[in-house]
Amino acid sequence: MGALDQALIDEIISHQIDLYRLDAGVRQQVLDILTRMQRELVSKLANEDLTDFGKQRTAALLRECSDIIDHYYTMSQGELDLTLHGVGSATATHTADALTAAVSVESHLPTETFFKTLASNALIQGAPSAEWWSRQSLDASFKFANAVRQGLAQAETNQQIIARVIGKRGFPGIMDISRRNAAALVQTSVQAVANDARLETFKRNADVITALEWHTALDGHVCELCIPRAGLQWTVDGEPIGHSMPFQNPPIHFNDRCVLLPRTSLSNVGRTTRAASGGPVSATTSFEQWLSRRTVAQQDAQLGNGRAQLWRDGTITLQQLLDLRGNPLTLAELKATYQ
Repeated sequence: MGALDQALIDEIISHQIDLYRLDAGVRQQVLDILTRMQRELVSKLANEDLTDFGKQRTAALLRECSDIIDHYYTMSQGELDLTLHGVGSATATHTADALTAAVSVESHLPTETFFKTLASNALIQGAPSAEWWSRQSLDASFKFANAVRQGLAQAETNQQIIARVIGKRGFPGIMDISRRNAAALVQTSVQAVANDARLETFKRNADVITALEWHTALDGHVCELCIPRAGLQWTVDGEPIGHSMPFQNPPIHFNDRCVLLPRTSLSNVGRTTRAASGGPVSATTSFEQWLSRRTVAQQDAQLGNGRAQLWRDGTITLQQLLDLRGNPLTLAELKATYQ
C-alpha cells in the first residue's frame, strides 16, 4: 500500500472514530429520553390499584401508556434526525477533502439533491431508520401491555408488575431491552448515513479510485457476516475484484463497525500499521492471517467450534462461511457442501 494511500485511509478511519464519539453522545440523549418514559410509565402503574382493574379499565390504561411510549419514541427519533442531517454532509466533505489532499486534484461532492434525501433513504437491513423507530415503539408497547396483562392474570401486586417493566436483579425488564435496541439503532443509523455519504463521494471521484476494500476491526467481536468480507475489494460500481462476494455497503447488521476504504492509483510506498485488539499490526495483515495466530479457543469463540475446525482442517475458507448471496451458512450446510 502506498504511503499516500495510507494517509488517506488514516484520515477516513480517524473520522470514523469521531463518528463513534458522536453517536455515543446521541445514544446517551436517547437513553435519557427513554429513562424519562420509564419513569412516567412506572408512575402510571404505581398510582393505580391494578388489582381492582377490569377489562375496560385495563384497556384504557394500556391505551394511555401506548400513547406515552409513542410520544417518547417520536422524541427519540427526532433527536437522532437532528444529527443525521449533519452527518452526511460532514462525512462527504471530510472524505472529499482527504481525497484532495492525497491526490492533489480537486475532489467532487455529491449533489444537494442527494444530501436532502440521504437521512431518509439510508437503509438498515432493508428498512429506513424511521421505520425501525416505529417498529421499536410498537414492540415496546406490545411488550409493556403483555407484561401488565400477565401480571394482572397472576394477581400480582403493583410492584411485581412494575418489576416486569423495569427488571430486577439478574432479570432484565422490557425497558432494558428497549433501551438496548434503541442504542443499537442510533449507532447503526449514524453509520448508515455516514457510509452512504462516503460511498457517494467515492463514486463522484471514481477517476482516482481503483477499488474499495472492506475494513474489519481485527478483534474478537466481528460477526460471521463480516469475517469473510474482510480485505475483499470491489470496484466503485460494486463489481467484485478477484472473488464472487456480492457488494454491500456497511452497515450490514446492527452495531456493524465495518467501513469501505478506498484504494487509489498512487504508488508512493511506505510502512504502515493498523489497529488490532492485541496491538498494532501490519496494514497488509489479512483477517485470516490474524486469526491463524489466535489460540484454538479464540478461533472457536470467533467462528464457532465446528466452523473453526473446518477452517483449521483446510476444508473451507473464511469466504465459504457465506453463500453466494452473502448469507451465513449453517454448520450442517457447510459440512454437506464441503465434506
